[in-house]
Amino acid sequence: MFASSPFAELLDHASRWLHGYALVLVMMTVGAVLERPRPAELLQSRAGKRFNLVYAALYLALAEAMRPLMAMTSVAIVNALGGGWVVLASRGWGALASIVVVLLTFDLLEYAFHRLQHAWPVLWKLHSLHHSATEFNVTVTLRHHWFEVLIKGCLLYPVAGVLFKVEPWIFGVTSIIFMFGNYFAHMNLRVDLGRFTTWVNNPQYHRLHHSNRAEHFDYNFTQLLPLWDHLFGTLWVPAKHEWPATGLDDGAQPRSLLGALSWPLRSHAGRDLGQPRAAHRFAAQQANDQGRHDEHA
Repeated sequence: MFASSPFAELLDHASRWLHGYALVLVMMTVGAVLERPRPAELLQSRAGKRFNLVYAALYLALAEAMRPLMAMTSVAIVNALGGGWVVLASRGWGALASIVVVLLTFDLLEYAFHRLQHAWPVLWKLHSLHHSATEFNVTVTLRHHWFEVLIKGCLLYPVAGVLFKVEPWIFGVTSIIFMFGNYFAHMNLRVDLGRFTTWVNNPQYHRLHHSNRAEHFDYNFTQLLPLWDHLFGTLWVPAKHEWPATGLDDGAQPRSLLGALSWPLRSHAGRDLGQPRAAHRFAAQQANDQGRHDEHA
């Protein structure tokens, strides 16, 4: 009886959150150590990093609280659509091929959703919290709005369950690969990968995506493999010494944890958070074109 009690369930959720946050702290600590010898940006504030760490704890707690709803919704979607259209191998060399297939599928889904986040005003209101960080470092990795977890968990990730029938450990391996790649891409680390810069997402490649300069808006969307940016025309190859400042074009950012949690409900001086960055890039281009026209008039 006790095992199924609300108190036992609460303890289970608390334990999951604690283990998850412990892993986050380890990853961010390792990342901070690796950033120190060759930072892309010097003299970043400790207060900003502390804010991101505390927000990450709240973000994970809310994600854990939404886990039952996401699981229920995922199961309903997969069952309704007859999940497991393609059976993938889970043994031998076939398992390696399955990992590659699942990895590419998830990366493509993440790429597509990321582009929607920059194109749809409602999704941009949520996603702009992540882009509001003016100091780009490993602690920004989980600086996403908590409601995005629910959207992805209920609508994006079930797609993989509909497409593939495979043992859970295959999904686990791909999740670990994405986790390491995500932390690496957000590091404040001046690293030159040379010709491999556009082979895998990395600190310089992704920093350009976070740039506050209009010409960089809506490029380098990939989460893991720039392959998708190549294929869909959103690739910006950073120059050797191109390490732009980051943040929103109006400098808006949350001043408190409450401000971060309620970010989509707030507006800021300078522009409406609901307007996607693409619109601002277009407006900036129009202004530049008008300026050149006036010069020749």
